[in-house]
Amino acid sequence: MIPAVRGTRDILPGEVERWQLVERVARELCERYGYVEVRTPILEREELFAKGTGETTDIVQKEMYSFVDKGGERVVLRPEATPGVVRAFVEHSLEQALGHGKLYTIGPMFRYERPQKGRYRQFHQLNVESFGVADPAMDVEVIDLAWAIVSALGIRDVSLLVNSVGDRACRPAFTRALLGALGEKVDRLCADCRRRAATNPLRIFDCKVESCQPIIDALPHAVDYLCDACRAHFDAVQRGLDAAGIPFAVSHRLVRGLDYYTRTTFELASGALGAQNALAGGGRYDDLVRQLGGPDRPGV
Repeated sequence: MIPAVRGTRDILPGEVERWQLVERVARELCERYGYVEVRTPILEREELFAKGTGETTDIVQKEMYSFVDKGGERVVLRPEATPGVVRAFVEHSLEQALGHGKLYTIGPMFRYERPQKGRYRQFHQLNVESFGVADPAMDVEVIDLAWAIVSALGIRDVSLLVNSVGDRACRPAFTRALLGALGEKVDRLCADCRRRAATNPLRIFDCKVESCQPIIDALPHAVDYLCDACRAHFDAVQRGLDAAGIPFAVSHRLVRGLDYYTRTTFELASGALGAQNALAGGGRYDDLVRQLGGPDRPGV
């Protein structure tokens, strides 16, 4: 017998029906909110994720399935959906073709991680993207859609965390404060955190190593360094969530693991799932479309 590759799994009869239910609920709600489906290739050029997700992220540095194909081109199995959807949005001028920029996609992603309960090397993701709207109401809409899907599926004990990581105007000041607060404490951090301190200090907040936690807990908070525009945006997001009746808490540690995020970040988790408790996450990325060769359009 030749078994399945480590970190992958078969979805068998008896279980596949539950997957179909989740997909059906997700599609119905996405379309009710005005999103239309796009299906992008599993195989993409490596540079798309190096440039989009970020060369200093753990995904690009350690987790991507990358190889040289028979034509000599460096390609990857997609580790996440957003850069591929942005590429399709730009390449096919979907802003003009559709008259709006609200897209969703469902499919498998691939990351070379240590397999454990609730975490596989091939995993499946629902992804929504909204392009062209800078208003914080769009941040609220995307969060509201995630909340609606989770609620419709009857998932229990759900909590929402939000944060703001600022933008190009105010993030440099926060980064300087972060490095200043770390000072000589860098030498007491784990190897990954020492690397992150030199390449992208915000990623330190992603660390789960126990010995690093007291140092991380004492670091400055991004929300204390927001410029006036980012502060107004984040305040409006919080007011919008209150108006939508969605309970939330602000978490200064929620920076997400991807370089393209600006301003709002969010994560939904369930206390019923154990250690791997994340259900959904995302945020705003106002520079990514331009960085990948498209027009200067904000995104969430």
